[in-house]
Amino acid sequence: MFEELLSLWQPHRGLVGPPTSRIQLWSEGGRGVWISESWGPPVPYGPIDHEDGNQNHGYMQVKGDAIGTRRIPEAMGWPELVQFLDSLNADASPIESVGCEKSFFPVTGQGDITVSLGAYIDVIFSDPALNERPENILLLASHLLPAVEGCEKWWGNVSMVLEPMRFIAGATAPWGLMLHITNHGRSEAEARKFGGVTVERLGKATGALPKNLKWHENRR
Repeated sequence: MFEELLSLWQPHRGLVGPPTSRIQLWSEGGRGVWISESWGPPVPYGPIDHEDGNQNHGYMQVKGDAIGTRRIPEAMGWPELVQFLDSLNADASPIESVGCEKSFFPVTGQGDITVSLGAYIDVIFSDPALNERPENILLLASHLLPAVEGCEKWWGNVSMVLEPMRFIAGATAPWGLMLHITNHGRSEAEARKFGGVTVERLGKATGALPKNLKWHENRR
């Protein structure tokens, strides 16, 4: 899969910022890989009050902190998401989370489906220099995508979105990966159940990542 993604990336190698519109690199079933049309967040970043009244509580560094993910306000109330964040931020993981959010949304016109649970998790490599090569981000995506093959069977969609990041300390022109997860249901309980399946599978794939995950230009 990585070789396919790398080939599809080649026409866009010159990007140093967001394209004018979102670019779809690859899709199959409920899975997709995209290039974002907007900047990812600077890391670190402070609290943000949104116009709709919601608040982003700001960046929290939880890498290697055994209980740090329990303090992330956006993840509270969804233990399955917290467990996934634990896997992302484990000492043995080559990556870490830098932001997340979740919310239910009403759905109409889709038969028995009445609600969706949407979530995003922004992810970067813990070694800042690795974020300078979008090929590393594609390599990460290629390791995670197989875990959610067939996600449409549990009413899921998983988009892995390459984001040019505004700033990451220690990196020049960095990139990150936003995991955008959506699961539908006939009730909030069912949407959450299916969402739990998605993040559990992604958590297992994250736990299996090699600590030295890195793209080697001359050894694909």
